[in-house]
Amino acid sequence: MNFDDVLLNRRSIRKYLDEDISDLDIKKIIDAGVLAPSAHNRQPWKVMILKGDMKNKIAGLLKEKKDIDNSIENTSNIIMNAPVLLVIFYDKTSGSRDNDLLSLGAFIENMHLKATELGLGSLWIANTMYIKKEISEVLNVSLECISCLAIGKKDTNPLKRPRKDLDDIILK
Repeated sequence: MNFDDVLLNRRSIRKYLDEDISDLDIKKIIDAGVLAPSAHNRQPWKVMILKGDMKNKIAGLLKEKKDIDNSIENTSNIIMNAPVLLVIFYDKTSGSRDNDLLSLGAFIENMHLKATELGLGSLWIANTMYIKKEISEVLNVSLECISCLAIGKKDTNPLKRPRKDLDDIILK
């Protein structure tokens, strides 16, 4: 798949087939993330790969917060359904938080795009911000959880969502 096709076909996937993802594909996805630009080349990211019970435990922790936001329970179900959850952590020792958060966004986007190129679906999950301390505690990590990326074989093929016209976003 060429780059334009990857961009045009990338979707946020919320339903996955009950099939494993190979360790090789997971490694390719993370390798693509590592190629992302980062401020001053600090590469402030760490990733933990979760499957099975530990992944489902994170989904359960999130479900406990369902009263905070009406999308949380659905997000919890998506995590349960996905075969793989990549938990992305911020290595705070690396430098400027603002710059590093931008770098982490590029890291996650690269992985999102690589999953698309591999014919997999992925969902960038922001709702884990509500349980970032609990995630770090449960996973026994002294880093800040920034976000998660659910990955799996697509069980849906959503239509392209509308995007703003260039005239609406380019300032003159």
